[in-house]
Amino acid sequence: MIGAARLGLAALLLIGLSACDLGGDTTAQILTRQQAIDPPQLWLVQLTEVTPAQGAAVFVCADSALRESFVRARAEINGQPCEDTTLPLLKDREWVLSCRAHGQAFTVSASTLGDLDRDFRLNFALTPLFDANGVGTVRQSRRFRLVGACPAGWRIGDQAKPGRRPHRART
Repeated sequence: MIGAARLGLAALLLIGLSACDLGGDTTAQILTRQQAIDPPQLWLVQLTEVTPAQGAAVFVCADSALRESFVRARAEINGQPCEDTTLPLLKDREWVLSCRAHGQAFTVSASTLGDLDRDFRLNFALTPLFDANGVGTVRQSRRFRLVGACPAGWRIGDQAKPGRRPHRART
């Protein structure tokens, strides 16, 4: 009786394991399906305050989730992320929040201009709340332009300076 129970349990385990393989998706199949639903697009991102000779441009392969992050730039002060201390206040195409890095409080604000689906500019500002060092507000403006489909072999999150091979995104 015990032998029959073990045999039945072994059969159930084999059926269960084989069912996992039947119709199971590999990572490549999942990626292919995801890209068919939300095709990755190649974007050119340029800092607008610098000359092209300074190399402040990068191509980015992005899906819709990554594209949404384009308009929600995060601040980093001397390599340390500025941790949010308030929720963002959103209004139309603008947002503002407070954050803290290196023991100092800052205000982060951003606004967008243009067509978010094809060609737009993000204006970003970081202001110390108590500016004892006299640094003042740091501003940056980035232009995002849709180029087209990501080149063959590029994955979502891959980036490259013009004329260079892409850096692989972490998976």
